[in-house]
Amino acid sequence: MASTTGIRVIVVAHGPPLAGGITTVALDLVEDPVLNAEFDVVFQNTAQAQDQRGKFSLTNLQRVVGDAWDTFRLARKGNVVHTHSVQDPTFVAWRQVAIAAAARLRGARVLLHNHAFRPYMEAPGTYQVGGAHRLAYRLLDRLADANVLLDAAGEPNLRPYQPTVEMPVVANSVVVDDVATSTADHTPPVVLFVGELLERKGVLVLMDALDRLDDAGVAYELRVLGDTTPGKDPEKDRVRAEVERRGRGAALLGKVPRDDVYRQLSQADVFVFPTFVEGQPFSVIESLAAGVPVVGSDIPTVAAMVDDGVHGRLVPPQDAAALGDALADVLSDPDRRRTMGAAGRERAYERYDRAVFRAHVGALYRRLGTPS
Repeated sequence: MASTTGIRVIVVAHGPPLAGGITTVALDLVEDPVLNAEFDVVFQNTAQAQDQRGKFSLTNLQRVVGDAWDTFRLARKGNVVHTHSVQDPTFVAWRQVAIAAAARLRGARVLLHNHAFRPYMEAPGTYQVGGAHRLAYRLLDRLADANVLLDAAGEPNLRPYQPTVEMPVVANSVVVDDVATSTADHTPPVVLFVGELLERKGVLVLMDALDRLDDAGVAYELRVLGDTTPGKDPEKDRVRAEVERRGRGAALLGKVPRDDVYRQLSQADVFVFPTFVEGQPFSVIESLAAGVPVVGSDIPTVAAMVDDGVHGRLVPPQDAAALGDALADVLSDPDRRRTMGAAGRERAYERYDRAVFRAHVGALYRRLGTPS
């Protein structure tokens, strides 16, 4: 189908076989039927080996040259090059400089999309980077037409390094109507965790909190969705082994497709997310959309999405006692869970629905692009 505007958009991002937030956002863009009807959307997949991401190496230098060349080859005057990256650490920021410069050499407009967690996680004015990173940010400030942020909390930390570029806020999204609503009232109540089996995701803190629930005689069923393939990551192997050692191996359901995540959410009563660091997690958005209360860490990026006592409960990270108390509080009251769940789904419609995302992104494409 020909686009109705004639504007060509090149989405540059890590795609399959990689997974995660950036890949999900990129695929949501290139597969969205409404955006594809209006714009000519092309996907430039910059996927690389998981263990090489963000590292300064000869292999990655070659990849930077290749990514910049592919951008130069695909872009034309009037196109919009929408490039997705964490923009941190330093090497990744310079990779974005190369891609943006290649786009500019072809006369295209450049739309950055900052998926990093640090600018959103750190207190305003405390985000510090080295000299080489500062230079990369300054060059991006000149090369880009806009740097899209996931949350307004990132602007105070990025603005000192990018003083002039526009910084529109576009939150990640799901199609809320595609997410079945949970009753949040099952017997026993289901506690669901979705994420990588890493210490920074709070998996071992969760184990300690659940031990406290067991000691208190609180009934629940634990389900854990996350890649359990052995041999891919030593830390994941170690965390998985610890979960199994503590008698919770049966709860490990492995990595599942997005539709199965939605199905598990529709059967859940509480989504638990004791992560230490995060950007803007899709799992929280999906939980809000499913009407499942969130019990998670009170880190800035999660607190921006979940109001304590309204959409769930927030506790200090790495505090197993507080996490256990919050879980017990929510698990004990199905009426409160339903109220929190309804408030969460309302928030999902207001902030994180695909229609909201599409409207913001489409407006940027229309303003920056020129029909071919």
